Amino acid sequence: MNNGYVVYLLRILAVQGALVSVYTDQEDPEGFSAGFVEAVDGQHVLMCDLTPWGQIDGWRVRRNQDIIQILSGEEYEQRLMMLMAHYKQGRQSFFSDVPAEDTDLLLSVLLECKERNEIISVIIGEDMVTGRVMEANGLRLKIKTMDFFGREAEEEIINLHEIEIVEIGTQEEKMYGILEEMERQKMTLLSPEET
Repeated sequence: MNNGYVVYLLRILAVQGALVSVYTDQEDPEGFSAGFVEAVDGQHVLMCDLTPWGQIDGWRVRRNQDIIQILSGEEYEQRLMMLMAHYKQGRQSFFSDVPAEDTDLLLSVLLECKERNEIISVIIGEDMVTGRVMEANGLRLKIKTMDFFGREAEEEIINLHEIEIVEIGTQEEKMYGILEEMERQKMTLLSPEET
C-alpha cells in the first residue's frame, strides 16, 4: 500500500474510533493485529490491540511502511466488538493527550514509557528485547534489558529506524512484570532483617 494512503486511512479510522485489522506479513495471511488506532504520524501508528478473544492486549507501535492491508467493518471486527461488549471492555488510550500529527510518534511513546517506568518489548526482525527505557532521542533508544526470569540485565542501544514494533502492556510485558515482582519478593525474604 502507498504510505501516504495508509496514513490517510489510519487517521480517518482513528477519528471514527473504528476497530481495524492491520496486515503486515505477505507470507502469512493470518499474521495480522486487530484493535483501535490511537495515533498516527508519517512513519508509525499506535494501536490499542485486542486478542482474538476480544480482550485488550496493550498497545503496539508499528511502522506504516510494513502495512500491506487494512480492514474495518468485516465479520472478524464485528465479532470482536461483540466479545468486547460481553467482557464490558471499551477502547483504552495510551496517551492522556494524543500527540500532534507532526510529532515523532515513536519517540513520544518511548519517552512516555520512560516517564511511567513501563516495561516494553522491542521487535527487530526475529529478535525481541524486553526492558525499560533509559534514554531515547530521535536516533536511538537505550534500554535496560531484562533476562529470561525478569531480572535486570545489560544495557542495549537500538537505532530507532531498525525498530519494527514496540509493545507496551501486552501479555509479554505483564509476564515480565510478574517475574520481576517475584524476584523482588524473593530478595526481600533472603535479605537479613534489620534490628
